[in-house]
Amino acid sequence: MTENTPEPPADLPLVAAPPRPSAIDAQEWAENLSEPARYGGEAPDRSREQSGFTSDGEAAHRFREILVQTGDLAWVDKTLAGLSQKALWRNDDTGASITLVRFLKGSGIPSRHAHASNQFMFCLTGRYTYVPTSITLTPGSFYWNPRGSLHGPTIAEEDTVLLEVYDGPHYPTQPSWYTNADDAR
Repeated sequence: MTENTPEPPADLPLVAAPPRPSAIDAQEWAENLSEPARYGGEAPDRSREQSGFTSDGEAAHRFREILVQTGDLAWVDKTLAGLSQKALWRNDDTGASITLVRFLKGSGIPSRHAHASNQFMFCLTGRYTYVPTSITLTPGSFYWNPRGSLHGPTIAEEDTVLLEVYDGPHYPTQPSWYTNADDAR
């Protein structure tokens, strides 16, 4: 670090390095850390091993392989009734993210909208319907909503869990159904 380089944020604690597997030599293990990156979500938040800085001097962290048992994570309610999430990964520089989302039966997105990036969803459980087109996601369904494509409203016909991936920011502006700006990230 240089005199002008800020310290990484203190509110992002580091975790102890895991024990070195016997199949990996000590030098490889010592060097087996990612480039510094600004990742968020449950997995990275639990796995920050070293502080670092991105190429433009932003505070970041370094990681090894990361495994999170999603069943051990709590669902976090969003400000839209009936919607909760488990934020697994987020690139804080691009807005790309991977999240488990859960819609309780009868809940959904209340109006037509578009996204600022591609949205990908894989249905793990339940039935989730895009009302105007009658497209219904069921377990094993993969849905791709291209950037800028209008879709919705939606309704969960059953309690539904989706793996949702965005390759960039979620929305061009905060949707009216969220009263908390973090919910639109």
